[in-house]
Amino acid sequence: MKFASEETVFVTIAIAAIVSLQGVTSQQEWHRLDDAVYLVDSTTAVKGYDQAQAVCQGYGANLARVDSDEIQAFLTTFITPALQNSRCFWIGCSRDREGQFRWLDGTPVIYDGWGQGEPNNNDGFQNCACIRSVRETRKHGKWDDDFCTLDRNFICQKGIYNFHLVIPRTYPGFANVYCAINVEIEGETTLSPDDVTLSIGQTLSSSKPISSSSTSLDGEFRNKSFLLDNVNEDDQIFCYVGELPDKNRSFSLATISAVFDFYALPELPSGPTVGEIRSSSVTVFWSSWIPCLDFGDGPVVGYLIYQQTMEDEWIGVGKIDLDVGEGDLQRIMEFVLTDLEPGTEYNISVSAVREGPGGEGPRSPLVTVTTPTLECQHLRKTSAVWMALFVISFSGIIILLVIVGKRKQKADQTRVRFDPEGAGDPKSPDYELPPQSVVRQHAYQGLRRSRISDSIEVDYDDTADPEKL
Repeated sequence: MKFASEETVFVTIAIAAIVSLQGVTSQQEWHRLDDAVYLVDSTTAVKGYDQAQAVCQGYGANLARVDSDEIQAFLTTFITPALQNSRCFWIGCSRDREGQFRWLDGTPVIYDGWGQGEPNNNDGFQNCACIRSVRETRKHGKWDDDFCTLDRNFICQKGIYNFHLVIPRTYPGFANVYCAINVEIEGETTLSPDDVTLSIGQTLSSSKPISSSSTSLDGEFRNKSFLLDNVNEDDQIFCYVGELPDKNRSFSLATISAVFDFYALPELPSGPTVGEIRSSSVTVFWSSWIPCLDFGDGPVVGYLIYQQTMEDEWIGVGKIDLDVGEGDLQRIMEFVLTDLEPGTEYNISVSAVREGPGGEGPRSPLVTVTTPTLECQHLRKTSAVWMALFVISFSGIIILLVIVGKRKQKADQTRVRFDPEGAGDPKSPDYELPPQSVVRQHAYQGLRRSRISDSIEVDYDDTADPEKL
């Protein structure tokens, strides 16, 4: 598909007159047939087919499309009786490079309004068609192919409606098209939005009508919204009034090519992670879409969660709705998948969603998880209980050993070694004093000293033991 550079593709096609019918002269009188008006200019001879088309566009019109007996006979009345001088009036029919005659909108010419023996492509360069006004009955009012550079009169055609087609920025494969119409000619019956019709296809004859999604009235414009999907690159969009009674007949319409400007859908760079797993449920987590870092255009307004088994297709199992703009915040999203089958392998994926039809981005990378069977889940619970008891018992043993060790360390610090033979060396680093309860009394302990002032010798009187001197 082609991509437009503007934020919004706006196409305005004015098929109605840009000058009021009251402003034309008698030589430029517009004549009404069904939903179109025609100007048969028999006084102005312009130079060449392209110049004639430019003059018609100045009136907000195009060279006439003559694709029915009714239109052919109607236009012939304005050049009947035959004009005094032989003339030919350019119409909107010319030969393409493949040699096929087409109307200005590119559709092939099916209706046969050619004169006898025409088109003959005299000299190989007669590529433009005109309606002749001549005295010969068999040629009067019939088409002739001629050189596109010749001076000729011309016939312009325009619809009685103004068409405004708007194609806002959209998502790949989808298109919102708004077609609004108002009446240019005063006194015409007011249009209803239901009168506005839209079809899409490579050509008008092969186009298919599209159902509208909404209608509205905006002043004089009757506006209708259409949602298109599966749009192809070479499609054209046709907006017109009422039903298409005859696809080979002229009627008021607006045509645009399917040129769209698409949003880039948001993508999650990584898949979800698995939290708690049960036999019938699984909890998953994922990081929200982050603007300016993750690919795509925001804001994200929600997330869709998908699951898949090995035998089945992807199915949507839930969604998370966010306020517009809330998805721009970096955070962890959480979702619980329920109603799962025990002992089954599941693939799980998530997608971010923009607002509007077709706004869902691609699914994230998947994560695979297997739900436990009921027996396994019961065994896990039992194992968890025994594990908890083991941890508690083991912790109690460790605490008891620590307490005993501390008490033993304290007892070792108060215990001293004693040499019963008294042969320990006091200067040895291993020497320890005996406990107080077994320390022998000194030989002089309990003796009282008496002093004789004139003698150096000291005598002791044993007051406790008469045998100790």
